[in-house]
Amino acid sequence: MKTERVTTEKEIDALVREQLAELLKGGFAPNVILLREFDYNKAGVMLDGLHFSAWVLLGHIRARHQTLLNFMKDPANNDNVWPDAHWPENHQPQSEQEWNDAIDAYERELDEMIALVQNPITDLFEVQANGKTRSWAAMTTLHHTGYHIGQLKTVGRQLGVW
Repeated sequence: MKTERVTTEKEIDALVREQLAELLKGGFAPNVILLREFDYNKAGVMLDGLHFSAWVLLGHIRARHQTLLNFMKDPANNDNVWPDAHWPENHQPQSEQEWNDAIDAYERELDEMIALVQNPITDLFEVQANGKTRSWAAMTTLHHTGYHIGQLKTVGRQLGVW
């Protein structure tokens, strides 16, 4: 198998953007697909020993995601990138529509972040006043989301979703 070496700054930039976008989607296990597969009727179940349901996880993921997306869109006015964690107080959605609307909103926000990452005009590596970069925000988003999507997947398996 022949490998290809990326050599120019433009090629490296394009490769980084492509890989970040792929990982933000969830890589081999796309986040939106997993959320859409999760049975709404089980979204509010809290297993013994856990302080969250799938609904709480989705709310927590979205809150952190919105903070990081706002930083990426306007870093000068959104420099508090790691405020206290938001954990929704209600553990279940009020309706299937609310569940689906939250997933739709997550997908729109994710698409917006991916568009920023993929846009060659977006400076991913400019260090902001808080010492962070847009690439840091994208990588933090994918790490944070991946962690909690793993929890959601585990909860789903325990509840018989998958």
